[in-house]
Amino acid sequence: MYSSLLDAPVNQELTILAIEKPPLGMWLQRMGLFVGSQLTRHDKEINYHPVRVRGSLGDVVVPAGLGIKIFVHLEDGVKKPLVEMARKEVGHIESMSCGQGCITALAHLGIAENTDVTFIRVLPHMDYITVIDRQERTRLSEGEAARIWGAAEGEEATQFYFATRNKPFLVEEIIGGKKITQHLKTHGVSPGRTLILEAIEQANELHAPGEKHITISSPGGLRLYLNPNQAEQIMVRATASKVAASEAG
Repeated sequence: MYSSLLDAPVNQELTILAIEKPPLGMWLQRMGLFVGSQLTRHDKEINYHPVRVRGSLGDVVVPAGLGIKIFVHLEDGVKKPLVEMARKEVGHIESMSCGQGCITALAHLGIAENTDVTFIRVLPHMDYITVIDRQERTRLSEGEAARIWGAAEGEEATQFYFATRNKPFLVEEIIGGKKITQHLKTHGVSPGRTLILEAIEQANELHAPGEKHITISSPGGLRLYLNPNQAEQIMVRATASKVAASEAG
């Protein structure tokens, strides 16, 4: 019996039968998964953290929700998501599974396909207490702060994550797609607004990416994080069913 990956059983080996849309199929091929390949869907909840890496423009912070979509080819030949790299590991960015707007925005950070990256460390979950236009006060996660691009007067553009306390910071762009842009608008954060960082506090709750992800892994150990729309386009069946059908024949 077959189903989409979205509805497939967890913690069981699955065989890919078809991939409905060619662009997704080509991307999966680049990651080593083809029609006929085996994979496993996981039900384990993963605690995502932002990471600090060194790219072509120096040290930057990549939010967890973006880090799981950036795949790195390490010097030893292993491929893995950026968030799963170990300290001091070096590789080049093989591919990114986010949209074009996200890819363009990441270029601000020096993060692009075929560029080198060095993993520095995983970052703790923190909250940025922020005043917007000297009126509203909001609390941003460290991942949200890393998605806000702009500059303080007389300084070079950077992420709000690196903002100086009590210094006005003009928002120029949001790093990411429409979903995170709309989400930050609910906080009152959008291009043209001025933010002032009041304080940084340890977060009371863990932060996860803003959308649900389906986690899969290949027999070689590569772990991929797909959104529900991508998972729905991949048709699979339990490998055990394939073996049973073969034996019955």
